[in-house]
Amino acid sequence: MCQEVGHNFGLDHQDENFNNTNLGTCMDYTSNPDPNQHPNQHDYEQLETVYAHLDSFTTIQSGTQKLPLGLSIAGGALNSDFENRSEWGKELKNNGNVALYERDFGGGQKIFTFIIWAQ
Repeated sequence: MCQEVGHNFGLDHQDENFNNTNLGTCMDYTSNPDPNQHPNQHDYEQLETVYAHLDSFTTIQSGTQKLPLGLSIAGGALNSDFENRSEWGKELKNNGNVALYERDFGGGQKIFTFIIWAQ
């Protein structure tokens, strides 16, 4: 699970050879997964590189902006009840295990909801 979450955040495998020495990260393929249950320092450094904000541009808006259907962005946080499937919008993909929905509010404002179905 750690490796899949790492991929979602943009991390890649550190090593794909099962016979190499364990790197102590869940992003390592290994025949002995016990020491590789968590990210290692390299993973955290990669995340800092990926998400570093090096310019002066920001997409976070100050104050409160009202969106359609009672949604609002307050201090950068989107508030809505997405436990209800009708809030997810149009289904773009669904293979039975993973689904992607798009809710379009117009004016270039969209929300994508990514669902991993549990059994």
